[in-house]
Amino acid sequence: MNKMDLKTLYSPEFIFLNSSIDKADVSDYSNLLINLCNQLDLKNRLEDDNLRTTVDKIINNDPNNYTDWLRLGIVALHLFIQHNWTGPAISFDENIDWLVNNKNEEAYRELTLGDQCNDNAEYLELLYLSKIIFTSQKLQQILPTSLWWAIRSNYVHQMILDEESDVLLNETELLIDKMSKLDDWNNDEYKSFETLFYIEALQFTLLYRRINDSEKYLKQAQTIAKLTLELGGAQGKRTKYQQEEKPQLFLDIKREKEIFPFEVCPDLPHSVHVMDDLRLDSVKFSEEIKPVELGSVEEAVVLAKCNHLQISLPTDDFAMEETMPYLNTIIGGTKNWALKMEALRQRSIFEMKDKRGIERALSQSESLVGQYSQSKPSVFHRTNLLFASGMKPIWIFKQNLADAMLNLGLVKGALDLYLNLKLWEEVIVCYTILDLRHKAAEVIRQELSKKPTVKLWCLLGDAEQDTSHYETAWELSNRSSSRAQKHWGFYYFERKRYSEAIPHLELSVKLNNIQENVWIRLGFAALQSENWELAAHAYRRYCELEQKNFEAWNNLAKVYIKLGNKPRAWHSLKNAVKCDFNIWQVWDNLMVVSIDLGYFSDVIECYHRILDFKKSPHIDHQVLRILTNAICNNINDNEGQPAKNNYDKALALFGRINASVPNDPELLQLYAELTVIQDTDTAIKKASEYLQRAYRSFVVDSRWHQNISTTKNVLQLCSNLADTYLRCCENTDDIKKKSMLGSAKLSLQSVITKVKQENLTDYQDIMQAIGELESKWEIINNELMKINSSG
Repeated sequence: MNKMDLKTLYSPEFIFLNSSIDKADVSDYSNLLINLCNQLDLKNRLEDDNLRTTVDKIINNDPNNYTDWLRLGIVALHLFIQHNWTGPAISFDENIDWLVNNKNEEAYRELTLGDQCNDNAEYLELLYLSKIIFTSQKLQQILPTSLWWAIRSNYVHQMILDEESDVLLNETELLIDKMSKLDDWNNDEYKSFETLFYIEALQFTLLYRRINDSEKYLKQAQTIAKLTLELGGAQGKRTKYQQEEKPQLFLDIKREKEIFPFEVCPDLPHSVHVMDDLRLDSVKFSEEIKPVELGSVEEAVVLAKCNHLQISLPTDDFAMEETMPYLNTIIGGTKNWALKMEALRQRSIFEMKDKRGIERALSQSESLVGQYSQSKPSVFHRTNLLFASGMKPIWIFKQNLADAMLNLGLVKGALDLYLNLKLWEEVIVCYTILDLRHKAAEVIRQELSKKPTVKLWCLLGDAEQDTSHYETAWELSNRSSSRAQKHWGFYYFERKRYSEAIPHLELSVKLNNIQENVWIRLGFAALQSENWELAAHAYRRYCELEQKNFEAWNNLAKVYIKLGNKPRAWHSLKNAVKCDFNIWQVWDNLMVVSIDLGYFSDVIECYHRILDFKKSPHIDHQVLRILTNAICNNINDNEGQPAKNNYDKALALFGRINASVPNDPELLQLYAELTVIQDTDTAIKKASEYLQRAYRSFVVDSRWHQNISTTKNVLQLCSNLADTYLRCCENTDDIKKKSMLGSAKLSLQSVITKVKQENLTDYQDIMQAIGELESKWEIINNELMKINSSG
């Protein structure tokens, strides 16, 4: 990589090389495109109708014009972004018709990748031309930064597709790997470029919710920029009339180097003030928190971390609290147009969910959409750092405006916008709210009459609940559309016809294997159909794509248990509790699997979590019995460590459970067994008390022996109680043993006598239990006789 080559990344001087055009003149990017095409004689050199074949051939045989070809690709991509992202809209004269009109169908065909490009994307031939140029093997060898431009063009390409493309993902992952291995990143002069590269790599991976990859790139960007970003707390007020200050979050930034150079945009979008008599525009802290000076590159790191957090955190109010300090930092300080546009858009989305913020969200969304048609700032300033900002195309800003209108109840206004944006799913929602659902089908049919597409046929199938439309879409795509199979499968899934849904869902993910919403439904359908292998495969794949869904991990664990693979179930449940810490049922599942596998420390932790989150008392006798037995017999846990290492923690757990459920007989027996292990006078006295309380709990109802079911339970519990007394006496002196065994003898004698009085000879199981209890009474009595005789 040479210095001149790196300048192609963001240097306007390179794009306008050998040109009299001023970078600040917004109207002349299109003229520059025409000039470059004329300079390269592209129109006359087109040998056939295929643009890709022609351009590849020309580049390979045109060694003196590699730089101009790269410039042409960059300008074409910038023009596409200008028209679809930043504004103002572009238009071409007849001098460029051979490209912008004649190559549209080829571009659309090549860019769809098995799915449909967004209906709002225009001038696809510009993106197509740029991708052809950047993916030229010859150009990548001579000018390695064309690899980076290829990544950028793929990023833009994915943003205009309605579905995530595994083709683009795999291709871009290879490009990122190649770029990251280029030697000259070590040059200090290129550190700002390297930081931006990793931010842009992060933004791409976030399109696919690749949390681990994005976290890796974020750490690399922060390390190079030498930025530390942490949330801090300080006292402050959020409302005008708030008397008492409360802890508020702010972004604590530490910068260990000078900021990277950056361009200042003179005309930034403005932040709309809060439209509320109560709320302040921003938190008023009791002590002034001085902002750390940041350049645009460092601010891009801040926004990238904000975007990463939004994907990785659970969707709740706490996520908004944690991410708003990052957005406020950008909104309040940036001098970059794209960063501020995206930060304001994201704040508006958060405020749409707040009844006090929805009005500002609507006004701010209107203001942001209005930026598109304004003449200032220049396109150069608009596109500066656009790839690093993660800024969305203009139709997303318009959709956000429509969403805000819908949230405020302005249904007809939202409907008009949705119709203009061809967002047919949202159109169906609006017509449903207006009790005009039939109108949705009419509108879709009108569009079909203009140009039949797979998406429209699928949406008509949804609107009319007719599977024949999905079949039409499937045939229209030459049996290659994952969307058609997805809608088809969802139709059956929503009706709980899981066996019929499975083949369609399977085929859909076979055609496109990064569809999270299809994988999770396939997993559930297979689970309900008891197809355990398929369910495991589907949930496993879903959890690779979306690692923060506790229900998916929990269901995957269920499937593994059905398959008899408890170790993998345990790992799945560990991931489930990481995703949602507060669901006691998941902790309960993890506890049960942990006890089976011998993870005794985890069992104790899980039990505590259940007690933390469950409102009512919780006793799992089986788990507690196994845990007690493991500690009393000092068996090894799953990692080969003696179970007695967990003795103190187990004793504390039993104490906590007993405090909330003081009279559970079986719990008291187990508590006594654990307590007596300490072999101290105090411990043995406590164990004796627990056993006496257990017995009293057995017979608290004086008529217990008149009920057959209760009688059986009491006999079994008394048998266990006798065993516990004997175990507790094993390592005690004769005086203490005499006291405990005497208490046991009296208790067993009372139970045996009362049951015999009922004359239950017809119940063989009861008579057998009485016989076993009498045998244990004999053992206890013999032990007492030995003590008395030795005394």
